[in-house]
Amino acid sequence: MCGMARILAGRVRRGDVVSLRGEMREVKAVRSDQRGASKPGLTLVFKTGRPLRVNAADELAVWRGDRELR
Repeated sequence: MCGMARILAGRVRRGDVVSLRGEMREVKAVRSDQRGASKPGLTLVFKTGRPLRVNAADELAVWRGDRELR
């Protein structure tokens, strides 16, 4: 079983569980949110709670259960 790892936001995908402000939130969708070539962004849509806009290069703590983080 794989544990929590820090990965770039651009590698987060549907079904991942992200740790945000002490809460574990499951990702329902990842949407591209391009606001210029210098700031590629993503909007993470969660099963519960509000969506979160992040820079694709930000590091996030992610858990994928039995799936390998790549």
